[in-house]
Amino acid sequence: MKVLRAAAWTVFCLDLVILAQLGYAALTATGPTAQALLRGFTVMLASGLLGIAVVLVASSWRCNTLGLCVSLVCAAAPLLWVTAAIIGSLFG
Repeated sequence: MKVLRAAAWTVFCLDLVILAQLGYAALTATGPTAQALLRGFTVMLASGLLGIAVVLVASSWRCNTLGLCVSLVCAAAPLLWVTAAIIGSLFG
């Protein structure tokens, strides 16, 4: 249970790093189209992370294994998205 909780919180914190980088990119992007796209992705990720945070906090507080598993899987999605983008840019 402790390992699952630590893993879920670690993945969530890594998602917050991605959100911070997207926010910075949205602030420094040039061109109206780039700014609009980055703002849209930032808002979409932020709203998703808010939902994950609610489930994660409630699951940690109630020691609910299913809730921790759900929040871990949902929080891993942005990390997989970024990893795929990095690999695609290296080999594409």
